[in-house]
Amino acid sequence: MLAATMIFGAMTIFSKQILAELDVFNMVALRFLIAFAACFVIFFRRYRNLDRRTSIHAFILGTFLFLSYLCMVVGCKYTTASNAGFMMSLVAFFTPLIIFAQEKVPPDRAHVISIFITLTGVGLMCLSGDFTLNRGDCVCIMSAFFYSFQMLYTERYAREDDPVLLGTFQLIFVSVYGFIFSLILEDGLRLPASAAGWGQLLYLALGCGALGFILQTTAEKLSTAGHTTLIYASQPVFVALFSYLMLGESISLRQVAGIVLVFIGVLITVRKDPHAQKGA
Repeated sequence: MLAATMIFGAMTIFSKQILAELDVFNMVALRFLIAFAACFVIFFRRYRNLDRRTSIHAFILGTFLFLSYLCMVVGCKYTTASNAGFMMSLVAFFTPLIIFAQEKVPPDRAHVISIFITLTGVGLMCLSGDFTLNRGDCVCIMSAFFYSFQMLYTERYAREDDPVLLGTFQLIFVSVYGFIFSLILEDGLRLPASAAGWGQLLYLALGCGALGFILQTTAEKLSTAGHTTLIYASQPVFVALFSYLMLGESISLRQVAGIVLVFIGVLITVRKDPHAQKGA
């Protein structure tokens, strides 16, 4: 899951770059279509075993994934990237609440402490001193809420279905949603106009879209949603690191302190998660 989160960390950088050439839903449609096509070719033999149950489960996951992405895109128009990064890390907060509401199973003390430490670290990394909640932040919170359901149901379905089929077949549904919204809200579909644009699109498709979701689905089969969402909450750490390495952006001492706290929080939950120890 940490590997998947690291891959997703570069997504923000490449997404911002490719949006100079493609509209949002145009990019979503192409990205997830290419990702699904690559996975279908690689795992063609597995797709012979695709059944109705896995198809329904993939449709549900793809719907939650698209709703989360839609809210994130809309929210980022009205708030800063830093605030959006913090709001998306709230998946670590929403997931145990959803589990408690559905199953009446409260998180243990170690998990609560790790959530608090992780979100404090992300807050140090992302939030400025004059932080105020605006409508963009609220929409990004909805994005985290939908993604919490996506990760929660991924854990449940991955224990019943082939995780590779489940993780890859959901991609085609996200692509279909992207095509529909692109035709309705944008100026039609087009392809990247430059070699750099194609490179960015292929990273988003093959790295984030294909490999990332295969790793996430497989990880959730071996662990719990509460555990994996906490690791996912560390994504702003990798965004900051990739921004430093690829864009030359600086990292302040406050951000360094935040990075340390995030990994302390993740380490606490990893050491306390019996599923993770068993999977290892």
